[in-house]
Amino acid sequence: MILLDFYILKQILRPLVIAMVMALIVFLIERMLRLLDLVLGSNGPLNIVFEILAYLVPHYMGLALPISLFLGVLIGFSRLRRDGELEAMHAASIGLRRLARPAHTTAWVLTIVAAITIGYLQPYGRYAYQSMVFAISNASFHAFLRAGVFAQADGTSFLIEEIRPDGVGFGKVFIHEQTEDGESIAITARGGRLGYDTVESLPMLRLADGVRLQIKRPEPGEAADAADGEPPLPSITVLRFDELRTDLGHEATDLFRPRGKDEREFTLWELWQRRFDPPPDVRSSDMIAEFHGRVVHILSVPLLPFLAIPLALGRRRSERSVGIALGLALLVVYNQVLDFGENVTETGAIDPWLGLWTPYLAFAFISLFLFHRATTQVPGTSLFPLLDRFKNGSRSDESPLATAGPATAEEKP
Repeated sequence: MILLDFYILKQILRPLVIAMVMALIVFLIERMLRLLDLVLGSNGPLNIVFEILAYLVPHYMGLALPISLFLGVLIGFSRLRRDGELEAMHAASIGLRRLARPAHTTAWVLTIVAAITIGYLQPYGRYAYQSMVFAISNASFHAFLRAGVFAQADGTSFLIEEIRPDGVGFGKVFIHEQTEDGESIAITARGGRLGYDTVESLPMLRLADGVRLQIKRPEPGEAADAADGEPPLPSITVLRFDELRTDLGHEATDLFRPRGKDEREFTLWELWQRRFDPPPDVRSSDMIAEFHGRVVHILSVPLLPFLAIPLALGRRRSERSVGIALGLALLVVYNQVLDFGENVTETGAIDPWLGLWTPYLAFAFISLFLFHRATTQVPGTSLFPLLDRFKNGSRSDESPLATAGPATAEEKP
């Protein structure tokens, strides 16, 4: 029996993994195109795109995991039925409940994965994603920099005569900064290069082969104390350098906001703890709806094999196709109903037990009923009797011999 479990598990896991990988690729490619525009537009390193995409994996994993499990179980059992292996197992007195045990075990393992992903990884991944996008968006130096044109940012003036084709190299750089305490700093350099020390930091301009001139004007008290009545001369400091690093701007150096501005950035346990003590700009109903919505999505995963197995047991290929289409349509409708229920619950108009748990119980009843019917009916009986009646009725209307009755001896040619 252990070998049989491993065999059924293999039939399930293969399409499950393929569906999971394909779903993640489809989800991530669309987001990657937008991230490329953002990162390349700010001349950031390309590897940041893949780092940001890694933070999005938990979010898309929560979407792809249920549909992948459903397709894996449905395709696996459909293949066993198509090849006649289910009939052979039934002939060996192995019932459908026993054959479904590997599918249920897989579902419970993936339920734990979904609980960790939806309950904990998604909030941290969402916050990290927004933090990195914020850092890149506020570190866009090229948005205002043009060759041969003065530009200003946070009280610092720039003049760059040459911007090299790679977008990060410069030639003949002039920088002037006037500080609040009266200091004036002027920097000229033969060349420079733009880079990033960290993702969270502002762009760092590395200047090469230049001169830094610092002029410090005298304090008002120093002019009054002059013995000869002549105002003191400003203090001038000249520094020649081979390499000098300077930040571009100061206002954007503020760190990204702390985690917890949005209820979706709280973990499952934090939602429960703060459901009646939400942060500013977040309602208590938002916290409660988010908590119940995540729990319902997690607990929906163990129900998927109960729905997928009956839909995979059609006698004909057409029935199996109808089962796949019906199952996918039911999952889409169920997910939309949950989203609608969560949105209405957030407004406080209805209780989460009505908006979220009632659709969950209806989905559980349908899944368990179909599975019970599949385990108690005679093997080979159609799961879609209405479809059979429709097809039989169509054949009867199209065939004139179907209602003519048997021919007598005199009527035979």
